[in-house]
Amino acid sequence: MISVSLKSRPAVAASVGPFQKLDLKAVLFVGLICFLIFWSFGGKALERKAYGPPSTDYQGPGDLGAEIVVWQPVNGATALIVGHVFPDSPAQRAGLKPGDQIVGIDGRLVSSMDMAMHIISAKRSGNSLKVTINRNGRKKVIYVRSRNPLTENQSLRKKALQNQDSLLPSQLVGAIVFLKLTIVMFLLTYKNMVNRTLIVLLFAAAFVFLGLFFTIYSPLDAFFAIKFNTISLLLGMGIISIVLGEAGFFDYVAYWVCRFAGKSMVKILILFCLVTYAFSLLVNNLGTILVVVPMTLKLAAIMEFDPRPLIIGEIISSNLGGASTMVGDFPNMLISSEAGIGFNEFLIYMMPICLILLAILLVYLRLRIANFTLPDKEQAMRAQVQSPEFARKRRKALRRAVFVLCHVIFLLVISRRISLNPSAVALFGGLSLFLFSGIDRSTLISRVGFNDILFFIGLFVVVGGLEASGLLQYISDGITFLSGGKTWLLCLILMWSAALLTAFLNAGPTTAMFFPVVLGCNVMPPHHIIWWALSLGVLAGSCATVFGATAGPVSATLVEKFSSSHSMNLSGGNTITYAQFARIGVPVMFLFLSVSSVYITFLCFHL
Repeated sequence: MISVSLKSRPAVAASVGPFQKLDLKAVLFVGLICFLIFWSFGGKALERKAYGPPSTDYQGPGDLGAEIVVWQPVNGATALIVGHVFPDSPAQRAGLKPGDQIVGIDGRLVSSMDMAMHIISAKRSGNSLKVTINRNGRKKVIYVRSRNPLTENQSLRKKALQNQDSLLPSQLVGAIVFLKLTIVMFLLTYKNMVNRTLIVLLFAAAFVFLGLFFTIYSPLDAFFAIKFNTISLLLGMGIISIVLGEAGFFDYVAYWVCRFAGKSMVKILILFCLVTYAFSLLVNNLGTILVVVPMTLKLAAIMEFDPRPLIIGEIISSNLGGASTMVGDFPNMLISSEAGIGFNEFLIYMMPICLILLAILLVYLRLRIANFTLPDKEQAMRAQVQSPEFARKRRKALRRAVFVLCHVIFLLVISRRISLNPSAVALFGGLSLFLFSGIDRSTLISRVGFNDILFFIGLFVVVGGLEASGLLQYISDGITFLSGGKTWLLCLILMWSAALLTAFLNAGPTTAMFFPVVLGCNVMPPHHIIWWALSLGVLAGSCATVFGATAGPVSATLVEKFSSSHSMNLSGGNTITYAQFARIGVPVMFLFLSVSSVYITFLCFHL
């Protein structure tokens, strides 16, 4: 109707020229970029202004919430004694008591107040201190997490603790309603009855409305519950991966993989899984799957084998690659941006164990697909894979994309040393390619995953409501109670429960929900071990079922469409069913959890 009217009146069309080609996605993209740039530099200040300065209810060395006094008995030996322990402080939650004698801190013997102050003050805010104490003649090790003002004093955590201390009937009813709504939301998402983004956004709006009604959650709380730094990482790295794909980088690698693999099923298995793992280290998991799976399907159609076990292996390999680095997948992006963990620490603590798990996966898949039959040598040798054509414009875009990616990784590596915000680094890297890559910008905007961004925004709002109501704090207290104060057992309980939940809810929602649960734990092992446990648990769970990672349903759809268009008749239906994936994925999950449990226990006892 509008287009016909404009064509019949050219004068009017000319008068509204600037608005005729207004693209809603472009407007949304520009607005989102501008807001995220502002948030990267002014978000923390805005939160402080909205909620006021951090609470100063207690102060102590390193802001642990305990006074340390010097005691000198008759024999002249100096001892450091824990004095007053402030209520609801990190020291109290870790189990420090007045009268405990401090023997050592972080593996170093301390004999003076100055030495204790030096060790504690050198510790980064939010990290754990290993405090060795002498209590009633017995030595004991307690891990105390130094206070992080931006975490410990945010409004949602204070609201959760207040709601626990003075729980009004309306607040109790509100918490129960929030719990029921969350169960219904996850059930609808699991059944895939409606678009998952629409479901989450509707429930997020319901949480805000009901939170106002029960006075436990306000629109301001909902806004600051959104992890915009994580969104910046997700968007920036997503743009980089889109440009690499449009420039033909993935097609070029795929061509040489197919050439080298030939007709050997073992080579096809190893190479495709390794390439998927390598891509997923730095590129969005979903983007990797959208490239690798069609390539696998094309090769399967030529060589006439069932591609589904191999595709399941590729999905699991992409999960392993994403878990190996800070920018590989959404769970690690959330952990790094909100817990302040640097790029190098993920490489040191996560990549080695993920490489071990990758080797286990390859051996397991080799045993599972050993019964594959391939066509005769002559037919296989006739299979030809077309070499990609690189126009001058694509080569130029490819060089620029690789150049920007290398510099983004370099800046992420040194970001902790020069106090750079990692999310800002990724965002500006993606923005520079958007502006100067030479790829059509409307194409880039059309491929940006706005649905995923809206999904995670809504999810953060829902999780913020659960945190403000105090429900997640109860889960934290329950996990701490079950662990009996043992940090290694706490990590294992967290890892296994996250894995089982991820298998049904998907990696993103599970990580978003468990993040405040981890923050609420009363004890905390050193060196971010609890975050590695969470990441490995989510990784294992995402490999168990077709719903564990977003790549699962997407791959199933690709298989179904390709089978229909190429008349492929696969046994058990032309798609990847829940049972087919679980037959491979569930054993892999338990293998991963077993090996990861040994690794996490080793870290807890030797770091």
